[in-house]
Amino acid sequence: MADKPSSLPTALRFSQGEKGEQLSADLQRRDAIVIGRGLDCDVVINDAKASRRHCRLTRGDKAFVLEDLGSKNGTYVDGERITGPVTLKPSQTFKIGDTVFYLAL
Repeated sequence: MADKPSSLPTALRFSQGEKGEQLSADLQRRDAIVIGRGLDCDVVINDAKASRRHCRLTRGDKAFVLEDLGSKNGTYVDGERITGPVTLKPSQTFKIGDTVFYLAL
């Protein structure tokens, strides 16, 4: 019996900057990624409101889980600041400073 194709997103897409530059990061071979301004992060964003290690996106069995890593300015899902791990739905966006992220198949 063949395996079902995964319904998990395969890319993290985001826009940043005044012109809304569209960028993407591959999620297919990652169990977790750290997002922030620091050069040691898996996804480095150029956003002055982001912490060096701002948040982590972790692959679960059926969804990705987002958690803030104690950032000063917070991580927002659908406009609300998160206070603990949040399971992301396919249509949800999350925001760090002025940078907007979403998961794509």
